[in-house]
Amino acid sequence: MNGEMMKQFENLFIELKKTTLNEMKMIDSTNEKGDEVDLSQEDRQRALDLKLLGRQNFMLKKIDNALFKIKNGTFGICEECDGEIETNRLRARPVATECIACKEESERGESQVLYEKRSHTHGKGFGNVIPLRAHAADLETVLASNSDY
Repeated sequence: MNGEMMKQFENLFIELKKTTLNEMKMIDSTNEKGDEVDLSQEDRQRALDLKLLGRQNFMLKKIDNALFKIKNGTFGICEECDGEIETNRLRARPVATECIACKEESERGESQVLYEKRSHTHGKGFGNVIPLRAHAADLETVLASNSDY
């Protein structure tokens, strides 16, 4: 991959990071007033917001990893076979870490294994309890830990 293409991907990741951080800031709107029904709906919304924050934090980690690889000159190299990841694949999925052949192979292997469905963002089973109320300090901690760019 040439230097111009690397610069385009770097700019893309920086822009994605800014957008994701801005979206995370907009999610934090605590309004704890109302009757039981209002509070219940607020709890449900807060749980969904936390799930979204977790997914966005997971995406930020992938973006940071891609930016690290760009700086080290390893962006676009498959982590499994050390082959080059096709540019079209990276355009479709910029945070891809495996070439299409390795990814297909790992997915074929996954289909043969029975497993409990788990959340990738929280590492918990889907039936597990997630805290329903987040505090602004929690969001600030997440945002502060991802402010390198």
